[in-house]
Amino acid sequence: MAAGLGLGLSAVVVLLLWTVSPYPVGGADEALRTAADLWLLAHGAQLVRQETLTGPVAPVGVTPLLLTAVPVWLLWRATREALDARPTADDDYGPPEVAVWVSGGYLLVTAAVLASAAGGPLEAEPVSAACHLPLFALLVTGLCAARCLPPHAPTRSWAGLLARLPDPARTRLRAALRPVTRERAIVAVQAAGTATVVLCAGGAALLAAALVWNVRAVFGAFPQLAGNASGYLGLLLLTVALLPNAALWAASYALGPGFTLGAGSVAGPLATTAAPPLPPFPLLAAVPEAGSGSVPEWCLTGLVPLLGGLLCGWWVGRSEVATGPAARPGPGPGPGAGPRPRPGPGSGSGRAPDGVPGLRGTAVTVLLAALCCGAVLALLTASASGPLGDGTLAHVGPRWWQAGGAACAWMAAVGLPTALWAGWWTRYRRRRATAAAAQALQAAVLAARGYGPDPAWHTDEVRRARWSVMKSASGGLMPDFAPDDFDGHLDGHHGLERSAAGGTERGRRSMSPSAPRTDADRPAPAPERPLPGRAAVARTDTPLRGDTRPSADGSSPVGTPARPEETVPAAPAK
Repeated sequence: MAAGLGLGLSAVVVLLLWTVSPYPVGGADEALRTAADLWLLAHGAQLVRQETLTGPVAPVGVTPLLLTAVPVWLLWRATREALDARPTADDDYGPPEVAVWVSGGYLLVTAAVLASAAGGPLEAEPVSAACHLPLFALLVTGLCAARCLPPHAPTRSWAGLLARLPDPARTRLRAALRPVTRERAIVAVQAAGTATVVLCAGGAALLAAALVWNVRAVFGAFPQLAGNASGYLGLLLLTVALLPNAALWAASYALGPGFTLGAGSVAGPLATTAAPPLPPFPLLAAVPEAGSGSVPEWCLTGLVPLLGGLLCGWWVGRSEVATGPAARPGPGPGPGAGPRPRPGPGSGSGRAPDGVPGLRGTAVTVLLAALCCGAVLALLTASASGPLGDGTLAHVGPRWWQAGGAACAWMAAVGLPTALWAGWWTRYRRRRATAAAAQALQAAVLAARGYGPDPAWHTDEVRRARWSVMKSASGGLMPDFAPDDFDGHLDGHHGLERSAAGGTERGRRSMSPSAPRTDADRPAPAPERPLPGRAAVARTDTPLRGDTRPSADGSSPVGTPARPEETVPAAPAK
């Protein structure tokens, strides 16, 4: 079903172009054969042109990746529907068997299409088709089946595979793969996927900027290659189908190795050599001119791998393999309940054997992520490049091993310091949050036991009492007016009168600073009562300690301290 849908979609597009073309080459059978060849090319098979101007045979091996996305989606969906339709109680018919059966059916349709498309001016090479088509089908169905496996099924399969090996080989393999745990492998795959997406998106952004910068040359290529509306449409569809290839070429350009346009030419950020004469294709207008790049170009292109490495390191540094499991406050109700200790090295966490949390785990995970990112980018660039003829066009596009190696080096060089810093920062913030939570828990426990601040201490009545005590202890230095309510509900008329009286008193005292004070100047003592919510404090209705003038009754100096057993007088009620 998946093969038939993909082939039908390719046939519809080719027949549409053949129908609207004013000068079609061949009949409908030739159009259908061309559609079959394009469908095989989308799977990675190399085509061969039988009659050319320069020789008898010319290979065509550049796969339009946008055409490849269609059979990938159809094959993935067919595998997923087959997995959903299988009986769940049958353990012998699992995801691997489903992937094999779906791939077998898909390859049968592919073999029939390969046989029917032979004999035309453009046909698939048998050796290339026999290698690429089964690999394509097994890769897509295998990934879909692996995604639907239970969580611990790969671990059990790996253990069963190790059990079949001889004892010396099994011991050496386990010792070599001991740092690669399941948690680190999962985080490494996630970080590598993030970095790969960033690199591809950065390459697409560079391609878009170059096309906009050379927009006149891009639109000027259409009249030179096509002379009518059907030619414009075909050229536009071919350009759109090759956009993912051009984005990967731009990603390889940003990584440093660049790409080639044949005859040993190289287009890279450091230098671009002269390329052989090429047709005025719209995407080729974005290729930089021959010469060395400038500093702004280096900075702009270097942002793409730098951002990919930063996100890769950030992903690893914030994971548990670098920071360890999060510490949680203990459930005990006592004030000494603190954070739980983190598990040791044997508990499957990211703690390193040397006691530094996540140091070894971070390094191993970043290296695994760099290797995965380099492998994926090498596979993509190998699919996006290939031959377009013989001689000077024997290879166009980036070299897969150069692009993959550069991506691996960038991710390791930028991602490792970033992951170490992100892990340290995450552990630091976690310790602060744990300490704050423990302090809040201890304060709550103390408040429940009756310790800590008393809410009654901040009521308006207690504030008035404290104000009266301070005014009595000042020895008449403070103005003689009652404080307003702190909630602002005091009558405004009485407040104005008290303010006016206080202002008159302050003016009188300021004009005669040396006038002797009498008992009338002192406030009347209030009946003693203890403050609510607090223990009784010492009597402080005497003036300040520094004043040694005798009191009104001449009993003792003003600075004499009161006895501790006396209580604080409260202010008279309003």
